Amino acid sequence: MSELATTLLLMDVTKWGAAEWAAFGAVGAVVVYIVLGVIALRQLGESRRLRELEHRPYVLVDWYFKGFFVALEVRNIGRTPARDVRVTFDKPLQATVKARVPDFSIFESPIPLMAPGRVIRLPMGTGPEFFKDGADVPLSYSAHVKYTDMTGKQEYDDPPLLLDLEPYKHTTAPRDNAAELVDAVRNVRDTLNKWNSHNGLKVVSTDRLRYDRREERWDHFYEARRMIREGGVKRLWQFETERLKRRFG
Repeated sequence: MSELATTLLLMDVTKWGAAEWAAFGAVGAVVVYIVLGVIALRQLGESRRLRELEHRPYVLVDWYFKGFFVALEVRNIGRTPARDVRVTFDKPLQATVKARVPDFSIFESPIPLMAPGRVIRLPMGTGPEFFKDGADVPLSYSAHVKYTDMTGKQEYDDPPLLLDLEPYKHTTAPRDNAAELVDAVRNVRDTLNKWNSHNGLKVVSTDRLRYDRREERWDHFYEARRMIREGGVKRLWQFETERLKRRFG
């Protein structure tokens, strides 16, 4: 029980006057203001922390797949640039690429700047080469990334990232978008062939064209009625003659 509650129990509140009740109300108001102030400070700190997380740089290291092609990818998925990006691994990187060995020297010194959305990819080989029997290349790495914000004052030391190819061993390669493009081109070619087989394209009036023609007919009808009211058949004849001259030259 608080000291204030104990004091209230020991006192005879029925004998309080206006001054005592005013003092009690003032103390209660102070207590309420203190509680509200503490809550406001906590909310302000939480809002500031969320704002910093939302606008900070965030550099990830992960595998990148393109069909059977496997690459190592470093990407800044944050909203602000990252400076002095240092990427280290728990073991030396090894690739299965025979034609062009990737240059891992990029990780020997800090990457000066990575803008938001910037991507660096290093070819590592293909899935069948990684998973074939007798392959002596590692299937997993632990990557550690350190960097700073654009000002260089805020440092970020993110938890290690586990890069593991083992879960992808028995999966199928995603379909290449180029295959969908080829299918679309084939559909266009087949459609054109069908049109050509019918001796050219058949022009079909659109809804907009039909609407415009209908409006034109109604305008002509109302204009002809006005000509009859103004000058009779003679005025209508002049109106139709002028209309035909404008239309056919």
